[in-house]
Amino acid sequence: MGPERALGLLRHARWPLLLVAVVAEAVSLVGYADLFRHVLRVLDVRLAFGAVMNIVLAGLSFSHLFGAGGAAGMVVSYNALRKRDAPHGLIFVAIAAQNFFTYIVLWVMFLVALVSVVSSGRLHPWSYGLALILIAALLWLTGYGLYLYRHRPKMRRRVSQIVGLINRAYRRERIRPDQIDEWLDSLFAAMRHMSTHRGAKRTAVAYSCMFWVFDLLCLYLVFVALGYHVPLAALTVSYAVANSVGSLAPTPGGLGAVEGLLITLLVSFDVPSPEAVAVVLVYRLINFWLPIPVGFGSYLAIRGAPGPGAP
Repeated sequence: MGPERALGLLRHARWPLLLVAVVAEAVSLVGYADLFRHVLRVLDVRLAFGAVMNIVLAGLSFSHLFGAGGAAGMVVSYNALRKRDAPHGLIFVAIAAQNFFTYIVLWVMFLVALVSVVSSGRLHPWSYGLALILIAALLWLTGYGLYLYRHRPKMRRRVSQIVGLINRAYRRERIRPDQIDEWLDSLFAAMRHMSTHRGAKRTAVAYSCMFWVFDLLCLYLVFVALGYHVPLAALTVSYAVANSVGSLAPTPGGLGAVEGLLITLLVSFDVPSPEAVAVVLVYRLINFWLPIPVGFGSYLAIRGAPGPGAP
């Protein structure tokens, strides 16, 4: 009965609303590209919006197809920016800053939604206990990173230790130890520049909010298009947990982890299983699969574009 009901929901979906959901996802990606462009501009790397959008879409398509925590997408972004003569130290900082602002907003979304749901008494104690442990771990890692940033000799030692572990794991020198000081010096200089740039952090947070809020809106619109209304707090908690854990999964783009967690959490909030499955599958079609062919077109545009020094 479950699969038949899910298929029935899809057959009777309101397609204009699904189209609006696609538009919401497109606006979300624009926010993500604007965040990256803003970070680059603060670091004095100035590119047109179209170029940054192509880099972001190409990076996302590779992240969605290959694992290793989105490393493939970072490599695509790095190579595209190096082709435009951006200093490699600043590229490293720009990618790190983009990810920092992206995920710090996601964690705050989760905390706010969690407080709302817990205060309503709808969440079982063991469920929010596990969620709080996860968020506490993420916040501790963030705090520890800030501590290392303020105690730079310790940060250099920790980074050297991590590089040593990576090189031993690969049984070859994937990262040259003599590059560590250069990268960290670039990081410190760039982060100092970003900290003193007026309004830089507020603007970055605003673009990150645009990315997450419109992606969440896409999920909500899919629910409405399939004829089911879900409480916003429950939807936000499910969305934030699934994306937080999915970002740590070894699968490309959190494939499997995001879907499984999102369905499980929605069902725990009394969403019927057929509706949860149908909505999540349609949402992930829009959110995960649809950008891939577009991103490959962007990748071809990046590869075919001449560098700034070309005649």
